[in-house]
Amino acid sequence: MTKAGLLPPIALAVVLAASVPVHTGETRVEFENRAFQKMGITPVGRKTRGLTFEHTARRDTAGTPDLLSVETMTVVGGVIFVEVARPAEPEYACPTPDIDLAAATGQRLRVAFGASSVAADLHDWELVPLAAFVDSGSDALFTYMGVHGEYHEAFAGNLAGFNLFLLDTFRSLNKPGDAHRMVKTVVAGYTHGVAEPSATATRRLTRWMRRSHLMFTDFEVDFAFRPAGGQLAVDGEPYWMAVSGMGASARIDRRFADAETTLAANPAVFGSGFRLAKHAAVFRYLKADCPAEWRLLNERLRASRPALDLYTIPLRRMPYAVRS
Repeated sequence: MTKAGLLPPIALAVVLAASVPVHTGETRVEFENRAFQKMGITPVGRKTRGLTFEHTARRDTAGTPDLLSVETMTVVGGVIFVEVARPAEPEYACPTPDIDLAAATGQRLRVAFGASSVAADLHDWELVPLAAFVDSGSDALFTYMGVHGEYHEAFAGNLAGFNLFLLDTFRSLNKPGDAHRMVKTVVAGYTHGVAEPSATATRRLTRWMRRSHLMFTDFEVDFAFRPAGGQLAVDGEPYWMAVSGMGASARIDRRFADAETTLAANPAVFGSGFRLAKHAAVFRYLKADCPAEWRLLNERLRASRPALDLYTIPLRRMPYAVRS
């Protein structure tokens, strides 16, 4: 776990060059020439039917999710977030969210703790689908069971969903450390403003990932949020787990909880995954314990959406499968 909810040094954003344009509003993502073919990916094409799915893990009377239930293990081989964050101290309960359109990209979500307002480390293109996802009540963001991937509706047709495909299929991609370079469009926090991937970290992670059923998850992570140095710090990190068996014999075989190595394997791809996990937990807290603040966030998002920095992808251009 890193201090103050910050990413390890390898994943810290570098200062954006003055020549990099800042977009405002909706932008359609363009890809490099033959990018999917080079990475070994098949796009959706005309197979848009069945591209989305929805799954919520079964919970016991105490609200504890069961990721090893047959219902979940036969549906989700991918990305699933189930935990709810908590305020690190009682005085941090139910902070007030807002959207500051004058702020730099990646800093527009603001959270006020009394008279003190801090910025959340979440880009607009992550914020909008994530809020919709949490509002839906679902747990699973992406799955690749069988022959192709499926997206939660909130992530179908946008850059955040595209990145979830890369994250979950990382072990099967050609040159996974370069996966984000398929995107030709200039995107702050994705194509620009991130550290370079580490080949050593990529090899270590992909070696570990040679297991049949993997989940990128926050299961049993104790997320705690607080203001720190002008930022919303969220302690706690998502991780990879390998599971096997089914029903009563289901078990977690191994976990890969080395956040620094995971992030270093591809800071753009996994940086976004970590941000989504942390803020999904915070959003779930607001929705469950602070309904007035949750309604306010959604109202602010609806009002400011036309000016937010969003990146869309036609469904037919979304990644669908990795060729074996």
